[in-house]
Amino acid sequence: MRKVIFLLALIFAIPAISQENKNTIVVFGETEKTVVEDSYTVLIALQQVLVYDGQAEVEATSLNTVRENAIENFKEVGIDFKRFKRSTYYEFAMSYSQNRESAYYYLNTSNKEEVRKIIKLKSSGMSVVNIEVESKKLTGKELVDLSIKAITNAKQKAEDIAKKMNKTIGDVVSIADQNSNAQYVQSYGTSTSQTHGVTVTFELK
Repeated sequence: MRKVIFLLALIFAIPAISQENKNTIVVFGETEKTVVEDSYTVLIALQQVLVYDGQAEVEATSLNTVRENAIENFKEVGIDFKRFKRSTYYEFAMSYSQNRESAYYYLNTSNKEEVRKIIKLKSSGMSVVNIEVESKKLTGKELVDLSIKAITNAKQKAEDIAKKMNKTIGDVVSIADQNSNAQYVQSYGTSTSQTHGVTVTFELK
């Protein structure tokens, strides 16, 4: 009886062992995608203006006055300051290094010209702290189409390599695709082209 059980176990184990010992080739396939800018978040600082009077700093312009002047200057370039939201988080994060009364505001816009207007705006006590660029997210179809192109590229690479080894490739064993629909703009980058990659494992015959 024990011999029968052992033989049955061996029979069922043979396919699994064969699968594990199968020769494979792992290839990284890639294709290019274009990152499209979607919106911009501009963070500005409004700060009390201080000047030196002898050995001490004294207030030249209060934060309230700086804010009122900024509101008027934004109005002159066609931007309503009411669209800005106050960034309490950034105020708390920067409070340890501030020696003057400050307030931080941010504006989210999809209009590049508005961003340019804010950058060029000259208003005492106001400065641009940061500009974040948000990229358009890929749709499910766009994500799949890019991965299919990358897999096709991987197959071509695998075939070329196998040919040099006097071998051929078989079925796909596995695909590792860790891409998401989120895209990112490279800081200070001048290129909007990025790589979309997929790792594919093929049988090697």
